Amino acid sequence: MTRPLRRSPAPFGASGKTVHAVCVRCGHSRPYAAAEPSCDCGGLLDPVYDLKAATVHEDETAPGARYFDLLPLRRPESVLHIGDGNTPCVHARALGARIGLDRLYLKDETGNATRTTKDRMAACVLAVFQELGVDEFVASSTGNSSSSFAWGLPFTRGLRAHLFAGRDFVDRHQYTDHPGVTLHVVDDDFVGAAKAGRAYADEHGLVFEGGFFNSARREGLKLAYLEAYDQMPEEPAVVVQAISSGMGVYGAHKGAREYLEMGRLRRMPRFVCVQQRSCAPMWNAAREGSDRILPHHVLRRPQGLAKAILRGDPTNTYPHMRAITTGTGGSFAAVSDAEMIDARRWLAQDEGIDVCFAAAAALAGAAQLAARGEIRREEPVLVNLTGGERNGTADD
Repeated sequence: MTRPLRRSPAPFGASGKTVHAVCVRCGHSRPYAAAEPSCDCGGLLDPVYDLKAATVHEDETAPGARYFDLLPLRRPESVLHIGDGNTPCVHARALGARIGLDRLYLKDETGNATRTTKDRMAACVLAVFQELGVDEFVASSTGNSSSSFAWGLPFTRGLRAHLFAGRDFVDRHQYTDHPGVTLHVVDDDFVGAAKAGRAYADEHGLVFEGGFFNSARREGLKLAYLEAYDQMPEEPAVVVQAISSGMGVYGAHKGAREYLEMGRLRRMPRFVCVQQRSCAPMWNAAREGSDRILPHHVLRRPQGLAKAILRGDPTNTYPHMRAITTGTGGSFAAVSDAEMIDARRWLAQDEGIDVCFAAAAALAGAAQLAARGEIRREEPVLVNLTGGERNGTADD
């Protein structure tokens, strides 16, 4: 793949925007810092904006410029565009007829530069890091996030990254030939690789970018939904995405709250979080009525078709997903291998969209809930297809 030679747009709007981070638990406010994971009380920190003054700069091409007022960047010139965004949101009439949803909309994120929505995350995180003066950082992932970071580094002013991967996920890490990337392989799963990455960052005095708890990640992923909300001819009643930690759904929910306050949405949709049956700790906890992940929900070295969402221990993020699903009248779902395989085939046959198994899981979850009557045929449903096959890999 040839990297698009895109530049940030000319500066727009007022520079020097003030951004604060506010604890969702105690309400304490502080100056924003991307990789600060939590408040002293343990609560999650969210960036907040002046929504009365915020607008969508609809003439801007780069998503970071279009939604600048809703991103944790202080200066317009900090916006970074790495080929992310501007993906289609299609009314899938043929597929909707197949699964019993007449108003099914698909946000097709396979059009991003590395074929995954994580490019949006990387563009935001790298831009924020540059603005805050970070020049070297540590990250870990099952492949998508790290590949997007590696892809985005050539668009920066010399940022360097140490990317940690479990051995089973090494083949999913791409674009790591850039001189600013060092790939560290760990004989463990995703959770173990993250622990090793954090220890390395502490040892060498580097920023550990934090995954779910790096708010710039959540804010970057939010943009897929803001785009979709703007593209759809009607507001979604239900939003569906496959999850591992749930940072995309968290961002989508936060974006919906911001759009409600700005008057760009009139109602909050129900949020549905989908996992695969072979790795479904959140679904298992939710169906037991538990507000937290218990030891018997945790999986070590989980396996499954959708490698992008193989997180066996979401202890720290599940409470946030539980709050979103219960607070919006949504739910969790878990789908089988057969359901994912069918959904992937249907997407290719009916809509010409080639997706990974994680994206297929989201559609399979929507189909499952429609078959059970938990989503009504006439409801507008938005399914985020988070990625597609990349260079022959079975999952993005």
